[in-house]
Amino acid sequence: MNPTVRRARPRAFTLLELLIVVAIIAILAAIAVPNFLEAQTRAKVSRVKADLRTIVTALESYAVDHNKFPFDGHPGQAHWGWVTSSTRLTTPIAYITSLLRDPFQDDTLQDTGLPGGHTHFLDHPERKNHTYDYGTAHWHGIFAGLSPGYVKNFGASPWKVGSAGPDRRFHEGGSHYGMAEFYDPSNGTVSDGDIYRSIRGQH
Repeated sequence: MNPTVRRARPRAFTLLELLIVVAIIAILAAIAVPNFLEAQTRAKVSRVKADLRTIVTALESYAVDHNKFPFDGHPGQAHWGWVTSSTRLTTPIAYITSLLRDPFQDDTLQDTGLPGGHTHFLDHPERKNHTYDYGTAHWHGIFAGLSPGYVKNFGASPWKVGSAGPDRRFHEGGSHYGMAEFYDPSNGTVSDGDIYRSIRGQH
């Protein structure tokens, strides 16, 4: 006797089952992607704060040796440029080994005052890497009452150094960068405001 063995055909997924699986994957992606992007932003904010601490240490070391902070121009005159001022921290004495790159600045950086493709921030025109903003109370002219916004936000701090923040836009409070708003993650991971550090504190 040779009984016939019936083989069960493999059961395929129905269209409804496939649609349910696709819907579940889409829901999970909708939850995961924003969290991933927020984690990236939070990581960049942490990096900026660490970089600013490094720059502050370099600034203070420079001041100990030279009895002044890196020069960035005279009040009422053209700013010497953030890069020009910052390179004093790298040469001839390396208070920091290289100019640090602001992760929130790139070719899409928006502001209302810098001409020429934001060249004041570029550490090298070909690399298009942007350094952090650096400005002194001397150039802002706070002793002559030229920049009350500086005094309001940074007090008597002889310098400020900062980043454009997650929205990648420097905010102006009537005169110069960093005068209007400070970044606050409680307003959303990507919200208005800049990340600054001064002797008055971290904003």
